[in-house]
Order: sequence, then C-alpha cells, then structure tokens
Amino acid sequence: MLHFKNGVSEIDDPKFFFAPNGKQDPHAELHALLDALITDTSNTKDSVYCKHISRSTWLIEQLPQLAQRLTLPECQELQEEWQNLNPRSVTLVLASAHINSPASAFGHTFLRIDTDQQTPLTSYAVNYAAQTLETNGFIYAYQGIFGGYEGRYSMLPYSKKVQEYSDLEQRDIWEHTLNLSQEEVDRLTRHIFEIRHFYADYFFVSENCSYNLLWLLQIARPGTDLISQFDLDAIPIDTVRAIEQAGFIFRETYRPSNRKRMTQLATHLTQAESWAFVKNTDYDLASIESLPVLEKISALELAVYQLKRQRSQDKIDQSSYSSSLLKLLKARSQLGNPLHVEIEQPASPRTGHLSSRIKIGVNHQDNGEINTGMNIGFRLAYHDIYDHESGYLPGAYISFFDTQVVSDGNTTQLDSLHVVDIRSYALQDNFFKPISWQVDLGAKRLFDDALHGYLKSGAGITLGHEKFYVFTMLSPALYVEQDWFWGASVQLGLIGTTGNMKLGLQLSKEWFELSSRSQELGEVFATYQFDQNWALNIKHEVNQLSDDATRRTTSFNIFYYF
Repeated sequence: MLHFKNGVSEIDDPKFFFAPNGKQDPHAELHALLDALITDTSNTKDSVYCKHISRSTWLIEQLPQLAQRLTLPECQELQEEWQNLNPRSVTLVLASAHINSPASAFGHTFLRIDTDQQTPLTSYAVNYAAQTLETNGFIYAYQGIFGGYEGRYSMLPYSKKVQEYSDLEQRDIWEHTLNLSQEEVDRLTRHIFEIRHFYADYFFVSENCSYNLLWLLQIARPGTDLISQFDLDAIPIDTVRAIEQAGFIFRETYRPSNRKRMTQLATHLTQAESWAFVKNTDYDLASIESLPVLEKISALELAVYQLKRQRSQDKIDQSSYSSSLLKLLKARSQLGNPLHVEIEQPASPRTGHLSSRIKIGVNHQDNGEINTGMNIGFRLAYHDIYDHESGYLPGAYISFFDTQVVSDGNTTQLDSLHVVDIRSYALQDNFFKPISWQVDLGAKRLFDDALHGYLKSGAGITLGHEKFYVFTMLSPALYVEQDWFWGASVQLGLIGTTGNMKLGLQLSKEWFELSSRSQELGEVFATYQFDQNWALNIKHEVNQLSDDATRRTTSFNIFYYF
C-alpha cells in the first residue's frame, strides 16, 4: 500500500508519508501511521482515518485491539461517495492507440468500477495520467521520459471516457471484466479513495498509466506480483497480458469507435443526395425523402455522428447544435427500430506480438563485390512497419531503442540506432482528414558509410483502408558527424496485409545540403507471422548513390518477440 519497489516508495508526494523517512523506511512509516491514528481526534474529511482510509483500515484489521483505543471519525463525505459509487465489480479497459496523439501512442488503460455490469455507462472510471495540457509532441516526450509531470489517480463518469476515446478520438475500446471478489473490490476501492490525494512522478515508458493500475490490483489481491516484471517499460497491452496471466480476466468485450460505425454506415450511401445531406449543415429533410428507407436511415444516423463531431470541435454553437440534433433525431425516430451496424471485430490486442524484439538475420550484399554477413537487432518497444499488424492499430508505429549491428565476417559495426521512431500513417476518408507524420531520432550510416546522428520529422497523407494503404511523406532532417548539415527526403510507400502475411514497398530520395550527392533508396519486404511471438522477414534493398554506385542487399531474418 506504500507502493514500495526496490527499497523505496514510488509515491513522490511528501504529504503521503507520516514519517520523515517514510519513503525509504516502511517500518518507520508503519509506526508513524499508528501514532497518527492514536493522536488524531478530529472528525473531518481530512482526519488521518478518513484521508488514509486504505492503510488505516488495514492496520485496524491487523490489530483488532487498536480499535478500542481509537475514536474513529464518521467520514460522512467518504461514506456518501461510497454509497453513490456502490462498487460491486471491476473492469479493466484498454483504449487502442490514438494515431495522431503523442500522449496516447501506446494506447491507454484504466479501470471501471461497476455497480451493475448491464449498465456500464452509469459506472465510474479510475484513471491514472500525467497532469498536463501539453500538446507539443517534442515537449511532451521530453517531460514524459524524464518524469517532468505529476501523475495522479482520478475518478470520473465512464460515459465521459467513452465519449472521449470512442466518439471524439476514434479509438476502439476493449473491456476486460475482472473476477474480483467483493472483499477484493472493497480493498481496491479504499486504496483509490486514499491514493487519489497524492502524486507520483510520471514516466511515459515505465511508471505510466498502465503500470500504476497494477498497484491497485496487487492491493486488491494480496500475494499477486504484477509490478516486478516491469522495470524498464510498461506498455499498456503488455500489462493487460500480465493481468490475464495472473488469472484476473474472465471476459472480454469489444466496443468499436464511432469512426468505424460511420465508415460502415457510409457503405449504404449510394446517392449524391445522401452525401450532400450528411455533409451540409442545413439538413434539408425533403432532399432525402425519396431515398430507400435503408439509405435514408443511414444518412440520418451519419448526420447525427457528423453533427456531434462538429460540436466537439466547436464548429457549431450550442443553440444550433441542439436545434439540428432534435430535428435529426425526430426524423430518425419515425423510421423504426435502430439500424444494426455489422462491424467486423479485429483481433484482440492481447493476441498481438509482445513488445520487445530480437532480430537475427543473414545479409547477402552486392556492391561490386559479393559479401555475406550477419545482422543482429534488438528493440526495446514496441511495433514497427516490419511487424505484422494483428492486434495493433494499422499504420501506427513507434519504436524505442531499435538497434542493429552488422558483421561481414571481418568487421562488426553498429549499422543503425533509432532512439525513438514514431510513424503515424493516419488514413483519410470521407469524414476524417488527419495528417500523417513522423519523428525519428537516432544514428545511421550514409553514403560515405560513416555513422551520422540525425533528427528527422515529416508530414504527409495516407489513403486506402486498414488492409491496404498508400502513404507519401516529405521529411526534412538534421544530420551531424563532425559538422551539422541539412537533408530533405520524399518517401512513397504501400503496405498490404492478408492473413498472416504483411507486404511492403518503400521508395525514397534524399538530398543533402553540404554535398552534391543524393541518395535513392528502394526496398520491398515480406513478413510472415507463424506464431504470436515468432515471424520470418525477407527484405530486399537497393541503395543508389549519386556517383552511380549501387548497393543491393537481401536479408533473411527471424523475429522473436518477448
């Protein structure tokens, strides 16, 4: 309950502790809590017992005779809140990655406290997040990596989280009902009521939203060890898998995003009048009066979704929104029962490959001479363009510390290092027009075979659908070896996925500021995933330099995920 790991508490708020050295000494903290309970005779919400209800209740359970020495406060506000919450069960919720949000690149997990499983939207969500309004990806990444934000637990209506993730951010939601007993639910809830008053330093990769939820489950079920296996990184989907392996999950429910509902509804629109009705804001009902009933229903429901999006983006005022919404709902109610929208359920994120990867391969290179060598790669986390998409959001790629070493039998050298490489190939359609983007920081070998550090960013567009899409990107870059110089590249690529196979083609041309040279690169690859955590990869690369030197490399690789 003190969140101790490796001899120190991970809670950083000094107000959490009673003993001056409580962060490092749980024995001293236990005695200080005991003294505080005995000496505190206040009867307010800030009394030791009410504010620290989790630790206090546990201590009294361990020492029944202690209750005879205490005059326990009523904790009236806490009791009222408990009665309103009425906790009966707990659900672990995973919101898929948000492809255009740096704060949600890995996805997000939170808990839902349920009174009745049949009415989840009336429940409350328990969320742990960094306290920031930062939208700049570079600043957020820097602060998040180095613990620059306070992380806090909070409680809010689950309906608001669904609206935020599913409706506004176009994110799928996966709900995992946990098999906690009533005693375990109560123990978890008490700790939430206590820990929400205090903060811990938030670390984007390690002590993040998903990691800190593990503490709550360990407290709910004493003897469970979830924390110790996450030292360097805690990717949300990996924590869900750990919770499953510990025996907490007994049911999974899929809730598709509104974007997927809109995409499916749009398949019923065949007339120009339908599209005009959905995209215009005057909602002339007479314009769709002659349409078939199914198309009319689809147009009305799509118009409602589109209207809500416009309101969430402040593109329409509240008065106009309310008037138009009422008009659309009234017209829709006259057409019968709700339309059943059949949405194909994607593979569960739990079935995707694990986040860390080792790559071992054989290279066959022809640059005037034939050379055969080895390449070995290690990636800390978590999914790149060469990995199969099953269980992951197509087009969303983020890698941390992806390192590749090559050897030709005579020399062994570092070929590339991606400290962080984020690519967001966000699909555009009739309703959503996101900009694709990338950020890449690392080191690689250029045409002179010297290792250059670099920072690359880019923007572009992506068209197609989840199984096959084409992207293009314009990317300026800053390089350094002994001197700084600029580069700029144009990239074009296509990705296709079918069954266990993923195919890709990437073409690029890059120009460099301090040299007359340019570099053209083309590659094709295929990845076959034959097991959840094993895959075969074949890649052929042609590197054309401006001095007419050409290097062709074919590599055969095996991927192991762990």
